[in-house]
Amino acid sequence: MPLTKALRDWLVKNCEVATDADDETFKKAAGTAMAEGKLTVEEFTKLTKDPVEEKANEFKSMLEGLTSNIGKLTELMLAKETPKETPKETPKETSVEDKETKPTPKEKQEPTELEKIFSGIGGNAADPGEKTLDIRVKEAAEQYSDTKSALLYPTESKSGAAHPKAGQRVVNYSDGGRPLDEPSELDKAIAGAFAKYCISKNQSGGSRTLGFQKMPQHDKELLYYAADKMSWCGANYDSDYEQIKDRKLTTIEKQSLFDDGIGGASGGTEAVPIVFDDMVISTPLLYGELFPLVNVVPVERRRIEGVQVGQVTGNWGSVDSTAIALFNTAGYVTAFDTTIFKWAAAVRVGLDFLSDTPIDFGAIITRQIGEELLRQLDNVIANGTGANQPLGVQTSAGTTVAFAGVGAAATLGNYELLRFAVAKQEHTAALKNTAVFCSTEVSYQRAKGIPVGAADARRLGGMNYDDYSWMQRPYKINANLANNQVWYAILGRYRMYRRRGINFRTTTEGRTLVQANELLITASGRYGGQLERGAAAGNTVTAQA
Repeated sequence: MPLTKALRDWLVKNCEVATDADDETFKKAAGTAMAEGKLTVEEFTKLTKDPVEEKANEFKSMLEGLTSNIGKLTELMLAKETPKETPKETPKETSVEDKETKPTPKEKQEPTELEKIFSGIGGNAADPGEKTLDIRVKEAAEQYSDTKSALLYPTESKSGAAHPKAGQRVVNYSDGGRPLDEPSELDKAIAGAFAKYCISKNQSGGSRTLGFQKMPQHDKELLYYAADKMSWCGANYDSDYEQIKDRKLTTIEKQSLFDDGIGGASGGTEAVPIVFDDMVISTPLLYGELFPLVNVVPVERRRIEGVQVGQVTGNWGSVDSTAIALFNTAGYVTAFDTTIFKWAAAVRVGLDFLSDTPIDFGAIITRQIGEELLRQLDNVIANGTGANQPLGVQTSAGTTVAFAGVGAAATLGNYELLRFAVAKQEHTAALKNTAVFCSTEVSYQRAKGIPVGAADARRLGGMNYDDYSWMQRPYKINANLANNQVWYAILGRYRMYRRRGINFRTTTEGRTLVQANELLITASGRYGGQLERGAAAGNTVTAQA
């Protein structure tokens, strides 16, 4: 059964089939509809016709006619070039009756052989209004499917632990909760063409004009399509203001993308197609241990100056005899300043690889950048120093909880100290699902290995080691921590600032790259982050090493 777009649309509308259902579901729904009489055979035949195939057959027939008739035209022209000797006829006297009798003209002359051939090619000299052959070359963007499906969280993260949002729709909270989709073939092609343009531009001494001129025509058309039809994002990193935020480009921004003489160092010169940025960021969102749980906030400046507000207190007493205690406002509103740091990743690719199709290159390069970004983001959330990177939970002030004794073995009591270092009021309904334990795999093993008793080898936390949970909370693994470092935190209280747009730099210089015929690509972004307040976490550095 051919599942055309028309048939799918009919089943979605009339049989309540989900748009992202698999082929088997659509086929089953079609069979049921036909059995129940909802879908007639005539309508089914009409819905399963492939308009593209019909056009192709029509074009094929016209092409065959063209080939055949060109041969006939050649024979006719050759025949006209060869004069034929005709016998001379003796002039015959015309009678008066012959002169008076005139031939009756035909209402419509029979077309000549040349006219018949012209008609077979696709036109009609005798009747210009007749249907002619209409040939249109597809644009580059039309050669790729733009079909998308919902992007869902997997059942497991990269480390093999159960994903905290398994089966849920992936949402980019830095865009106000915008749901993300699986990239279509067109998205991947645009990402590949844009990455190639960045490489070509940097290999041309930073010249946008020369870089664009060196691009294949196919990639140029894809970039023109993206600049004209798609949303972009990004910043001019020489400025503290981000001009482009998930919107189409203006006329001057389109021109400045590919022309050195327009826009200078501003405009759209640092813009990135939103599909490219989404493909990079979807990897940390999908497979991260910690990053999917934090509060991601889009920013426009290099340094964020915010505030955090304390809690007002009151008192009870006799209406007449007890004075109202004044609330001390010292420290009620404190600064919450966050520095934005530069993040960069590097990947080496073969120069021959750049000749691959745009769709393959776009998918591969964005996945590799995304995987490195995933690792780095999880590491800084776990224990970032705050000096040249975001401040992590393990190193945040006001969160330290000591285990009973330096190098203490894992015990239920020690983990209870961590768990209850974060008060109940911090576990609001909106943030409760972001509360997690985090340590190395070794420390997780020690926690799960706590026995029921000295003479009872059964495990206190059960034998379900693969669920990566402890005390009814998810247990996250981070290899950047030391074994003696363990923390419990509500990651919804961790604020991660992100400046949109990935910036590319490339080089082929250096002995290693030249010998390997490779290109070094560096991709950079801007991030900053820290806990909103220390009361949202508890950590220790006195666990068993």
